[in-house]
Amino acid sequence: MDRKRLRRTVLGAMFCALVYAATWISVPAPAVGNVNLGDGVLLLCAWMLGGVWAVVAAALGAALADLTMGYAVYAPATFVIKALMVLAAILIVHVLVKLRVPKWLSRVLSAVGAELLMIVGYFIYEALILQYGIAAAANIPFNAIQGAVGVSVACLCDAVLARAGISSENDRGNLN
Repeated sequence: MDRKRLRRTVLGAMFCALVYAATWISVPAPAVGNVNLGDGVLLLCAWMLGGVWAVVAAALGAALADLTMGYAVYAPATFVIKALMVLAAILIVHVLVKLRVPKWLSRVLSAVGAELLMIVGYFIYEALILQYGIAAAANIPFNAIQGAVGVSVACLCDAVLARAGISSENDRGNLN
């Protein structure tokens, strides 16, 4: 196995475990579901690892957390929604880096875009698939809080990592 592939495999496994663990740090939402820190790590995974590795690692970590935390009914939706969030975050950063948008702003905009996707995705799943009706609408503010926490955690951690000299290939606009 070449070095680059080994590095991505190890980082993918690490981010999968980190997303899982951060999702466990949660507070139950009054209607259904919970508010957790997993999205912050998911966004870091998108920015630092990128590509298919990031999509699979983050989506798998989040879906496994749902399965083991008693939210099994959400696991399929979580896998799809989190995969789409990572993909959106990667693509938004890629486009903004090519447009020479400052790194911090590209991170914030990609995080906000990904979190909006999460809010809409869970609303659609709860309203149409689970037919939760009013509970689906009642969860929107809690998903928005989770999104805001995710954006904050990810941007703060990204700034700390950048200060420590830790960056990724994605900082140069590569899709991996």
